[in-house]
Amino acid sequence: MHRRQFITTVGGVMMAGAASLGGRTLAANATELAMPSDKCRPTIRQTEGPYLTPESLLRSDIREDRPGVPVHLTLNIMDDLWCKPIKGAAVDIWHSDALGLYSGVNNELFDLQSLQLSGESIDKRGTSFLRGHQVSGDDGRVEFTTIYPGWYTGRLAHFHLRTIIENLAWTSHITQLYLPTEIERAIYETPPYKDRGQNPIGIDRDLVVRGDAAAVKQLTVPLVRDGDGFRGEFNLAVSF
Repeated sequence: MHRRQFITTVGGVMMAGAASLGGRTLAANATELAMPSDKCRPTIRQTEGPYLTPESLLRSDIREDRPGVPVHLTLNIMDDLWCKPIKGAAVDIWHSDALGLYSGVNNELFDLQSLQLSGESIDKRGTSFLRGHQVSGDDGRVEFTTIYPGWYTGRLAHFHLRTIIENLAWTSHITQLYLPTEIERAIYETPPYKDRGQNPIGIDRDLVVRGDAAAVKQLTVPLVRDGDGFRGEFNLAVSF
């Protein structure tokens, strides 16, 4: 049973003593049920999409040979109920390259006008670029070095993320993270992105977001300049 459902069932008050769940000790003080800060707002879940693969290398730098603007991404994994870092969380990341292509799969192409499958594809099976995972330590933190993702038809630029909690492989938190549009416009005017131009798809036509600007705002990673690239930090507040 989900922890939030349990709390609802008992009227929002934990019984005296302590309860253990998922290998962690939960405080019994009912006053702790209030969310300590906005940083623990549960991260919105979104579809994993069609391009998750069974293989994921344990690595922090996932670029391999892919050219693009560097992005250093820090993710803080925390319990969305108690607002505490989660140790031992395996965080998968995967996304497209500057040309909008994923490794390890046969990329199906969409018609730009109809947003329907065109019947064409580009095969990248046997490759592993821009995929990998890290496991959080005591501070709940994982870090990745990657590139700014390119756009592909029907989608805003995004990172895919899957978080699996230690000893609870039967459940996972899956979402997507987006990037600031003003930075994206500048990046897409530089090589290797500029040959494809700006992304013609906005929030209203995105096949996953479907006009949900509030969700995109909550899932957007703030970026700051870092040398020849950018760095960003995001809190992943997950349930288990």
